Amino acid sequence: MAQEVANKFIEKVCNHLVRNMNITKVEQHLKETIAIQRESATSQTAFWDMLMINMLYFTENEQAWEREFAKMLEQKEWLKAEKLEEELLMQQMRVRQQVAEQMDDATELFHKQYETENLTEEDIIYDYAYSSAGHSMRMDLLTVLVSTPEQSKVLFDADPQETIRIVNGYIAYHTDGLINKTRLI
Repeated sequence: MAQEVANKFIEKVCNHLVRNMNITKVEQHLKETIAIQRESATSQTAFWDMLMINMLYFTENEQAWEREFAKMLEQKEWLKAEKLEEELLMQQMRVRQQVAEQMDDATELFHKQYETENLTEEDIIYDYAYSSAGHSMRMDLLTVLVSTPEQSKVLFDADPQETIRIVNGYIAYHTDGLINKTRLI
């Protein structure tokens, strides 16, 4: 029963986050970000590498986000918004450092992927957009939860790992719906 209540609450918060989202603005932001990366690249491969490195950053950040979220659920206490922001910034700095250290090995793997998986620029751009939007939604969701601690405490009665699984499912669902409404190429 507690998990059902938590799941309904997560559904409500996720729906709230995307309800009034302006797809045109999201699309425009993504196109601008992609254009900046394209302009700063010295070649098509360098451009693809930049997008892939960003996806690696988003993936590593998702893992850090999950750890922070799980810790709050397990301790049954939301961090204050300012403290959460501080923690997430510290995590992002650590992730940036990790990604920077992995850069050479990662780009070597990316180049193999481009060939073995016959990746196209469109594939990479849409994967990048999906990762970027998912990252933003995770950050927004956690901000809402810690900003509304009284309402959000219903999540403390549920299983933390199941709650994270449900959150990830809703984020994937909404991110997929959002990105599928955009035209990035």
